[in-house]
Formats: sequence, structure tokens, C-alpha cells
Amino acid sequence: MSAPVTGDPVATAQAFLGAVAWAEHTTVWELLAPSARVAVLQLATHRGMDPLLAARLREGTAAADERDDFLADLLHGLRAEVVGVDLETLHYVLGEGGSTVPGSVLVQLVADVPAELGPEVPVGRIEVVRSSGRWAVVRLDGPS
Repeated sequence: MSAPVTGDPVATAQAFLGAVAWAEHTTVWELLAPSARVAVLQLATHRGMDPLLAARLREGTAAADERDDFLADLLHGLRAEVVGVDLETLHYVLGEGGSTVPGSVLVQLVADVPAELGPEVPVGRIEVVRSSGRWAVVRLDGPS
């Protein structure tokens, strides 16, 4: 399991998508900002997850199999967000400030295209914020 990245928003975005690509579900969870974890659990509860399970996941007291099942579902959803994007060839470009939480920044995900088609194209973005002394993921947006 990888340690959370601390000093660089671009490195955090790379680590996050690397964890998504390699199915490192616990690393994905570790790299999420606390507010993003709460939002994910609220959405899961809204979609039918047992509120007591959500509370155990939020507090870190869920059984290993409960946690792993939930994180596998989360990973599946994140992968669906970037379906069709070649995660191995992405470039990461630090962008402007984000809009989800104060102090967040966007890391643009861009892909090369053949030279005759023009410059690289945006294929998504990751919003990150400084949280408890480290950069953490707030949101992943795949291709529109």
C-alpha cells in the first residue's frame, strides 16, 4: 500500500489515478479528502447503503470485508468515470483554482493526439485540496 502524497498536487493526482488503474482500493480511499469521503458515503447511503455501515466506514470501524466490498464498488465507479481514457499515457498539468472547496486547485488530465490534429486535448481533471498537511483528492471529472 502506498503512502499518501504530501507536497505536490500533481503528484497526488498521479498517485490517485495510478491507484485507480492498479485497483489499489485502500490507497484510493487514503488519497480522498475527508469531505470527499463524506460525500461518497452520503451518495452511497442515498443509493441504499445501510446508514450503520456508512457510519462504520466513516469512523474506520467497518470489518475488513465490508470495507473491501465498499471500496471495490467505489473503484468501479471511479473507473467508469475515466472509461476510454488511456491512464498510462496521460499528462498532468496544474490548472487554476477549483470550485468545490476553498483553496482547491485543478490538475488537468491531457492526452496527446496525432500532430496533424493539433495540441494535446483535455480528457478530465482532478480537484485537490490541502488537508491536514497533505494534498488530497476532492473530485474526479472524466471526459465530458
